Amino acid sequence: MSTAHRRYAAAPAVLLTTVALLLTACSHRPAATAASSGSGPSTSTTSSPTTAPTPTTARTTAHTTAGPTAHRVTAPTRPGRPTTTPSPRPAPTPVRAAPAPAAPPRATCAVPGGLTAYQVVLVKGIGSQAVVRACHRSGSGYVLDLGPYYGHVGINGVSWSKREGDLRTPAGTFPLRGGFGVYGNPGLARSWFVVDSHDVWVDDSGSSLYNTHQRTPADGRWSSAESLLKSPAYTYAQVIGYNEARTPGLGSAIFFHVDTGGGTAGCVSLPSGALRAVMRWEGPSAVMSIS
Repeated sequence: MSTAHRRYAAAPAVLLTTVALLLTACSHRPAATAASSGSGPSTSTTSSPTTAPTPTTARTTAHTTAGPTAHRVTAPTRPGRPTTTPSPRPAPTPVRAAPAPAAPPRATCAVPGGLTAYQVVLVKGIGSQAVVRACHRSGSGYVLDLGPYYGHVGINGVSWSKREGDLRTPAGTFPLRGGFGVYGNPGLARSWFVVDSHDVWVDDSGSSLYNTHQRTPADGRWSSAESLLKSPAYTYAQVIGYNEARTPGLGSAIFFHVDTGGGTAGCVSLPSGALRAVMRWEGPSAVMSIS
């Protein structure tokens, strides 16, 4: 083999050795390129310094131009950081809403035995003070709808032997009738009239019109009557159906009316807001039980 051929045959080996040395020296630098040309085994190497290593791929290429055939050697590429595909996030587990708490049992009303009315306005007198509840029948008993409200009964309390002028409220159970007042009907499901200076309630036990609503002048038909144009007591008022037989002397003009802050002459009273609430609650067959 001639000297020229031996030179060409040795060139690839020299180039590979040079590339390996360059890769070892520049393991933390960008790619370096080595080139070899000419008729001898000499090589030329150029490298550029960098400030920090980067994950980019380093590539070194060597060229030989001596001889009839050029040889190209490519250094292996450094693998990049492996990429991972994130696994899908599991769907959140639905949270079940807590069940709504059960409604508390409704308060009951101590309605006297023997009552069968669907609605009862229950009045408990304590001296001249009163506690009033609106109750309706449920099964074999009664449950509370409105109240308790606080008002008044007669100045002398409650009595089972009511008499005219004794300032006592009659005890017992009575129907609730129509209403009247200085103002219009607040929602009572019964008859209603607006009063003026001629409206009175006869309390003359000797009159044939005893315990009835009349209009003046009396013209000798009675000697005593209560004016219904009275505010604030009769701003709103409802007739309690006591002594509807109009027995002389047993009492008259027993009403459910606006409270004035103290005992009454025999009526049942509540503050205006509570009174109107009860009136709106009442059906046509409601009764009042007083004890």
